Amino acid sequence: MLRRSIQWGGLALLLCCPCVRAVDAASEVSPGECKGLCLVLGDADGQVAIARARDGWLVCVQATAPAEALAVRQAAESAGLLGRSLFVTEGDLHRLNLADNLADEVLSVGAVQVDRAEILRVLRPGGRATIGGREIIKPQPEGADAWSHPYHGPDNNPQSADRIARAPYLTQFIADPAFGCMPEVTVAAGGRVFRAFGHLAFRQYQNPVINTLFAVNAFNGTILWTRPLTPGFMIHRNTMIATEDLLLLGDDTSCKLIDAATGRVTRQILVPEGISDGPVFKWMALADGVLYALVGAKEVQPPVQKGQPATVGGWPWAMWPGFDYADPKTAYGFGRTLVAFDVKSGDVLWHHRENDYIDSRGTCLSDGKIFYISPGRFLARLDCRKGAVDFKANQADLMEAIGPNGRAQGYRTGFASTTYLKAFKKYLLLAGPQRPRLVAVSAETGKLLWQRPDGNLQIVLRDDAIYAAGGQGTSSYKLDYETGRELARFTDRRACTRATGSIDSIFYRAKEGTVRMIPATGTTEHIAAFRPPCESGVIVSQGLLHWGPWICGCRLAQFGHIALGPAGAFEFHSPADDASRFQAGPGDPARVQPLEVAAGDWPAVRMNLSTDVAVGQAGRERWTFTPESRGLPSPAIAAAGLVFVGGGDGVVRALNEGDGTMRWQAFTGAAIRSAPALWNGRLYVGSADGWLYTLEAATGRLLWRYRVAPTDRWIPVFGHLQSTWPVAGGAAVADGVVYAAAGMAHYDGTYVVALDAVTGKLKWSNDGSGSLSKVHNGIEVRGPLYVDGDAICFAGGNVYAVARFNRATGRCLNTPVDSETSSAYCFFSLPLGLSPGMQFKLAGELDLSANNNRGQLTIGRQPVNLLATYRAFALAGKTVLAAGSPAPGDDARAVFALAAGNIDSGAKLWSASLPACPVPGGVIVTRSGRVVTSLADGRIVCFDTAAQQR
Repeated sequence: MLRRSIQWGGLALLLCCPCVRAVDAASEVSPGECKGLCLVLGDADGQVAIARARDGWLVCVQATAPAEALAVRQAAESAGLLGRSLFVTEGDLHRLNLADNLADEVLSVGAVQVDRAEILRVLRPGGRATIGGREIIKPQPEGADAWSHPYHGPDNNPQSADRIARAPYLTQFIADPAFGCMPEVTVAAGGRVFRAFGHLAFRQYQNPVINTLFAVNAFNGTILWTRPLTPGFMIHRNTMIATEDLLLLGDDTSCKLIDAATGRVTRQILVPEGISDGPVFKWMALADGVLYALVGAKEVQPPVQKGQPATVGGWPWAMWPGFDYADPKTAYGFGRTLVAFDVKSGDVLWHHRENDYIDSRGTCLSDGKIFYISPGRFLARLDCRKGAVDFKANQADLMEAIGPNGRAQGYRTGFASTTYLKAFKKYLLLAGPQRPRLVAVSAETGKLLWQRPDGNLQIVLRDDAIYAAGGQGTSSYKLDYETGRELARFTDRRACTRATGSIDSIFYRAKEGTVRMIPATGTTEHIAAFRPPCESGVIVSQGLLHWGPWICGCRLAQFGHIALGPAGAFEFHSPADDASRFQAGPGDPARVQPLEVAAGDWPAVRMNLSTDVAVGQAGRERWTFTPESRGLPSPAIAAAGLVFVGGGDGVVRALNEGDGTMRWQAFTGAAIRSAPALWNGRLYVGSADGWLYTLEAATGRLLWRYRVAPTDRWIPVFGHLQSTWPVAGGAAVADGVVYAAAGMAHYDGTYVVALDAVTGKLKWSNDGSGSLSKVHNGIEVRGPLYVDGDAICFAGGNVYAVARFNRATGRCLNTPVDSETSSAYCFFSLPLGLSPGMQFKLAGELDLSANNNRGQLTIGRQPVNLLATYRAFALAGKTVLAAGSPAPGDDARAVFALAAGNIDSGAKLWSASLPACPVPGGVIVTRSGRVVTSLADGRIVCFDTAAQQR
């Protein structure tokens, strides 16, 4: 059995020339690899879709009949596009199979009958449809809000005014970049999300984003463009602002006005000589066409640090250069001059200079006033219209309450560079990782109102109260503005992550995953699969919630740029016996050509990885199969001289074991991630299109298919299209019953069914395990299905490491976990392979454990020195076979190998090179002793062994 889840001064009006410079920096921009998402209707032969895909679009074709779907898939496969940039879904056009607000364009070929409202539903705001010569452009929705500044607005209060992004949610997309680096800043407006990554990486897979700015389509995750950021400038400050058309980006030379659509720098706003200590932008805020900035001298130069280890997990917290804020003359974000620029003309409207240094972390703008702190000196308010100071407050009680800045910079506190001053109506609040106390000050007079001990709070300011997420091991509080009186308590946050607010929620990090606190009820929920990125938190914009790429190495069930949208009236509990969910194939499903399964065959996923078939002392490549449309394949199975494997292109293939030639192939709608299962001449295949397919194993004939997903709702996942509820765990068959599960994130719902293995008739269904507990965490599908006695099991996510369902009734056997801080550290990463720590139960009482951080493999108590990192294993008699990399290195330059070792002596027997990275679980042994490996580039490689050759 599987023992652990394997996852996989003064006022001056300057009358000089505008401080703006026109530039042409288009050469620095790198366009994204994809132009957007296009839905094509009525394209019977797929030629329009193929042309669109070749032009750089991610294309979805909705076919109205199986024959049409087959024709388009065959054409796309021949073009090498199927499952890469072109996908085919099936369904009547009265309902389009995409999620809401997703497509950049919809095209029809010829005359099609499709409802205008349905077209508008799937188009993103601003998206365009051409249907029968008619053009439709989707208008912008009412109630949408932008996240224009790093803390939502210039007041630094991370509370969105968006009225659309309400619970419950459904996944909108999961997209690259999968991982970020430190530090990181995010803003969003105009249907775009802008992410700037800084100079510190701790793992090799973070290196590609160092000092890079990404512009991303907020609705479908398409990377629109990227451009390099200035090395040596610490970006974690308020110097990035998004508008509908522009991105304003301040650095150590200028404020760059970047065209949001193209990434081109169109102009630069410069600090005039003589008014400041230097040209560096320390803080920025935009209001009514005026850019307000704190500017000053050159700062500490942060050195670029590239990540070295290739493994996952851990973050070496440290006082990195500059984060000690030792000297205000050179500290990040400290300056003495405030300036107002007219954005359109670049004119300086006024400037104000202080003798003491202003801390940009303690600076904000609200209601036409700039509030700023000079640490240990004063708190001031400046009138934005006049450029004149209204007051400077430095009373003894106020200065004592504010106190000195702490060093912060630890996982329990957070980042020293975090903003700590927020404004809300007539109040100023000071809190953050550097703060000794939570302090409330009158924004009208600068007088101290109240204070509380422990300033390490992440606060969100709402109309009814202050919501303060407390540090690890403490509590979180709902507080009265005027008195600081505690109104309620709720769960603390984990470590460093920022809190942000939507119309009905406050989000911050759980132990692992995300806490969703509901102000209306005072209750909390647990979004378990992923957590907010440390320095941005959850960004709310254009009716969607955005979780950004991780900037650390913590192990979670899901990663990347993840967006959630409102589920609206979606019915999570749809009837599983609905006739529309079953589709019969041609012929009698009860009559199939026999296919013998004999001793030594590998007809399904083997959770103990073991076979009694012996392999020999040497291995050489016998054949390689390369599909037309390369994509991440499933692990293989083998029986009766055939090798069965699913493709990232959604194609199931039967290969002759002897020479690798293809016996037959059959199409599904999306990627096949888990190995097929073979039973009584039938092959059961789970597809990411949400359907379970049953094929005649000898011929590939479709017997029937059943939609395990509650409906057809497709979304982009890392540049590919799939159902919101993929059948990614494949199928398990026992006693004439086939079991399958659909789902990806528990809040979307998890759907488990048992079907008659011959007829496909529903025996039972369970649609409630996605929300098991009072905090609404639940089961997720994170690994292949297997039978364990009276239970059907699979890796279940971050809270329930192994999901268990009664085989007879479908009842979920997991005990509800009512804590939103629980975590099983389940890691599911197809691109990176298996988790750092893997443990299996092999044959008998033998354990296999591997540690990719240390390159260790142990069988029982015997160390076996085979590889540096491991991705797949098989045990054949006394020989362990392992696939991975023989030396540390990132996948861009790594070499890969299949190696064999003796489990008694620990001796390495042989190794053979592999042309690409093996997929998790991608090593099996056939009954004749051949070793078959599935590789991440789509190839299947078969090795002869000495035993087989004899």
